[in-house]
Amino acid sequence: MSEERTSFLNVRPEERKLVFSLVFILAITTLVLELSDVIATGGFVSKVGPRNIFWLWIVDMVITILTAGAYALVVDRMERVRLIKYLTLAFAILFLLLRFVFSVGAPDWISYPALYILTDQFYAVFPLAFWAMVNDLYTASESKRLFPIITMGMALGSILGNGLAALSGWILRQSGGDPASLLPMGSVLLLFGLVVLEVVFAKRTVNARQSRDEAIDVKQTVNVGLDYVRHVPIFTFLAVSMLFSGVAFTVIEFNFLSSVDQSVSQDPLQFQAFYGSFKIILIVSILLAQALFSNRFLEKIGLKNSFIFQPIALLLGSGLAFFVPGVYGAAGARYLAHLVHQSWDEPARKSLENLIPDERRGRVAVVIDRYLYDLSTIFASLILGLLMLLEPNSAVSGIILPIYIGLAIAAACVAVWAGFRIRARYDESLLDWRLSRSRRKSVLTGIEF
Repeated sequence: MSEERTSFLNVRPEERKLVFSLVFILAITTLVLELSDVIATGGFVSKVGPRNIFWLWIVDMVITILTAGAYALVVDRMERVRLIKYLTLAFAILFLLLRFVFSVGAPDWISYPALYILTDQFYAVFPLAFWAMVNDLYTASESKRLFPIITMGMALGSILGNGLAALSGWILRQSGGDPASLLPMGSVLLLFGLVVLEVVFAKRTVNARQSRDEAIDVKQTVNVGLDYVRHVPIFTFLAVSMLFSGVAFTVIEFNFLSSVDQSVSQDPLQFQAFYGSFKIILIVSILLAQALFSNRFLEKIGLKNSFIFQPIALLLGSGLAFFVPGVYGAAGARYLAHLVHQSWDEPARKSLENLIPDERRGRVAVVIDRYLYDLSTIFASLILGLLMLLEPNSAVSGIILPIYIGLAIAAACVAVWAGFRIRARYDESLLDWRLSRSRRKSVLTGIEF
């Protein structure tokens, strides 16, 4: 195998076809997600109200836990590519059905939350299945170099999705159209992604071990994930870090939406303009960081040193929101938190999960990537909801903001501590039998010539 690499993206010539195909598939699905998210979030904020969004988050997370549980029942028993094809087709059909819900004039408090929840279910399960498949294709050493490149597909799709949403929004305002009329376009794009999957994997076999358990239920899935959390130190402290990081993320997100809504005097069109512009700036920054920094630096410093950056970013962001009240501090906090999360923390976490044997990886990822985040979001949303109920009380109305920003700072501090503990226990954890691999994979494994 040639050691020559492209000078810019650090990808070997023989790897380009598969790597760039995966980037393209991830970009297509992310485009649909972003387009749907803009429609759902903008519609909910303007039609239902931003101060009710944490109740939507609670309902959404409960449904996501159930969806992730159903996904976990099949992820380690079904061939990964087939699973992704089924998911892509299913959500293409669901977006078409939801367009029908809008067309029959369903109330806004039903249609927009339904779209928001459907979009989040797609976001919850498709990345899990996609990265489970990608982990089957590459070794741990390859993943540190290539995963940040593949993750660029998310940034590309986000730019295109938000750009399409902004452009179509202007066109629809001129023509008097309905934003929900864009949903069939999302279905068509997903079907196109399905065709790309068929072509890319037509002559490629993904050699991955599948679970041979006679029966897999949700309890067993959770137990498999908790077994790693309880007994493998790096996953123990990763779970702690993710739980408390999720609390900080939720508070930063709520503070951002509230601050933007107040700054634009609750004008939905100004809100959507600011929100879309902010997301495009963030996504371009993520794309540049992934292309120029993440894959090279992650490969050099190693995984053991990688899980401290996200908690530090959350701590700095929370401090910024505390000391710079208003939209600028809130926007800066969200920008910093999401920049580090998507350009650094997510590729590092996926590389770490590559150490888990194929037949367990999907179920462990459900617990680590979904359940921990969902539970932390529910907890933080309940706290925010309680604070909003107390806000009319004049005795506490002036300190609501410092209280919930203080909660984010405290949670981020715990996550920082957990990040340092991951570093300290990393080498010891690699000796655990749960991380043993009976074989190693190559990027060329399974290709039929």
